[in-house]
Amino acid sequence: MIDGSIPVTTDTRAAAASAMRRPRRGKRRRRLKPGTLYAVAFAVLVPVVVLVQLAVHLARTEPRDARAIAERELQVNTLAPGERVYRMTSVFRRQAIDYFRATRGLLVLTNRRLLYLGLQPRDLLSSPDMPPTFEERDFPIDTLVQLSAGRTFFGLAKAVKIRTPNGMLKLGVPSTSWTSASLIIVAMDARHKNALAEGVRQRELRARAEAERRAAEARRRKPQFYTVRRGDALLSIATQWNTTPDQLRAWNRLPDTRIRIGQVLLVKPQT
Repeated sequence: MIDGSIPVTTDTRAAAASAMRRPRRGKRRRRLKPGTLYAVAFAVLVPVVVLVQLAVHLARTEPRDARAIAERELQVNTLAPGERVYRMTSVFRRQAIDYFRATRGLLVLTNRRLLYLGLQPRDLLSSPDMPPTFEERDFPIDTLVQLSAGRTFFGLAKAVKIRTPNGMLKLGVPSTSWTSASLIIVAMDARHKNALAEGVRQRELRARAEAERRAAEARRRKPQFYTVRRGDALLSIATQWNTTPDQLRAWNRLPDTRIRIGQVLLVKPQT
């Protein structure tokens, strides 16, 4: 066209109509359903409650000097008369169902046993004036109890593992107390070896005593003979061997009570 305007073609009209039909790309705000809102609120609220409860637990349980309380309980109520402490170290125990509230206490080696004394954390609803409660387990020093080094739950700290025929007890050890814990492991290992050696020695002694008993029994069952010496008479020989002259005559087929020097008499038959 001469005036310079854009000619309107069929394609142009189609594009314009398509643009009018196309929806606007604006942001639409979708409303969440009430059930979804409650689920999201619950998912947010539960971790918050757990963290608050954990903070309260830690604030109520950690400030106590567990070692001092456990040592006092050890000296006053736990040790038997004449029982002496050789080595001692601080330990803690975290159970899977209550991992963040550790039971803290002592692992003690005495002249009689291996002892674990743990101060249990206070209950959240209990009064601060409530007396402490303890978890106590003792293990004999014998060949059935073994100590070794290990790691605690998730491997976060070093631990002492106590193996017994009834299972294993794993106690965490603070890094500052690992040296004393290592000394207990070494001492228990030495006692374990000594107990094994003592067990071997006792078995050998029992076997030797049994062999001697069997030998004595065999000798007792064997027939016994006596050689007649000067001055012997059948009556004196019978008295010496706790029998009678008639029995000696029967065993040796003697026609009468006469015997001679050097004669060998059966004084006790085989049994």
